[in-house]
Amino acid sequence: MINKKVRHSIIMILICLIWIPGSYAQQTTDSLRGRHLYNPHRLGARDTIYAPAQPAGQTIQAEDSLQLLRLQFIQDSILVREQFIRDSLLAREQFVRDSLQRRQRMLDSVSFLQRELPGLMDAYLKTIKEDIIIHENEISIVGDSALSDYSYVFLLFNLTQPYKPWKVSYGLSGDHIKIIADRDRQKIISVQAPFMNCSFTYGNPGYILVINELNMIQHDRSGYFYKVPVDSVFFDRFKRVIKIKRYVHFYSVVNNNQRGAYLFLNLSQVKQYEYGTDNQIRKFQVVNFCERYKAYEASKVCNIITYEFAKQGNTYLLTRRNDPANSYSDGTFTFEFDSRNNMKSLSFRNLSNTENWQRMVELNAEGNVNCYIDKKKEMVSQSLCMIYHTEPGAKYPVETITTIFEEDGISYYQRNNTTGLSRVRDRMTMEWSGWK
Repeated sequence: MINKKVRHSIIMILICLIWIPGSYAQQTTDSLRGRHLYNPHRLGARDTIYAPAQPAGQTIQAEDSLQLLRLQFIQDSILVREQFIRDSLLAREQFVRDSLQRRQRMLDSVSFLQRELPGLMDAYLKTIKEDIIIHENEISIVGDSALSDYSYVFLLFNLTQPYKPWKVSYGLSGDHIKIIADRDRQKIISVQAPFMNCSFTYGNPGYILVINELNMIQHDRSGYFYKVPVDSVFFDRFKRVIKIKRYVHFYSVVNNNQRGAYLFLNLSQVKQYEYGTDNQIRKFQVVNFCERYKAYEASKVCNIITYEFAKQGNTYLLTRRNDPANSYSDGTFTFEFDSRNNMKSLSFRNLSNTENWQRMVELNAEGNVNCYIDKKKEMVSQSLCMIYHTEPGAKYPVETITTIFEEDGISYYQRNNTTGLSRVRDRMTMEWSGWK
């Protein structure tokens, strides 16, 4: 009996020893595994603070307030955007208005210059340069802020230059020219440019123009003089120049180059113009007064030159008379042009018929002078030809070569006027020597 109980107890003890370690190991393993697992419900349970329950009315009111705030924010954002768009449009409109006004001001300025400059340029050139202008091209507006060149054709007595010397062109736009105008009087009062540097004042509106040239210092056998040239230009009712009176104010010189005391006023030249029904110059007279350097010296005329014009198609006849008479230089010049205002020839015959020559003009493909060919009594006597160098770095832009022809019409001598070299032709072999 005892043995039976003892056996039963031993069996129970063994069963307990087997169950207890397994159960403990399972618990230990599960605990270790749980340490490395993410358990959101445990975190939520640990971190969440539960607020006490609110009544349903307060919850609805809070939601309505948030909704109102959200709507107010959206509305404010829309208003801000609308205001930004309005401001941008207003700024853009103002910019466009300013641009248009600035463009209109520039256009008004160049339109004013386009209207005033031709008459001013014509008066200046007739006064200072004595060019006998037969044709002027209109000044046009380029874009909204620039002027085209001022160009004209004039009668040239000495044809020796390359290109087209009877045509002159001056640029009226760019940094090289500065024009100052009196906006109240709507008049140009100063022009500073490579081709023109003077100021202007106006007398009887539209009829008198005073040109103030640059001052100068003159030194000759009579001493030093500070000279201030002043020219008076008179216009008719058609705005044409009819008279020019050129004066010079004389002052003493102090400190080598400064203006000193006033000495006297000298009338140096008077020009008078008459026009035909075609608005072209019909008569032009120049009265030159002798130079004087003392106030007590009398003002007296040295010579008078009178030019009379006639036009026949593209040919201009200019008769020159000197007073006192000069049978050698008195005579008629004939200028022949083509339909493009390119000169074809210039000839002269004096009154005594001792001078009778013609210079013909030959143009190249670019329209520039290729050669001047001189004729005397219908025979070619010499030619002056141009060699143009357009390649970069050329030593001479233009070379001129004079060729002399003899009575048999053959040339035996040539001279390069630019380099100073010359060559001759052998009369037997007709071969040219080298340039030397």
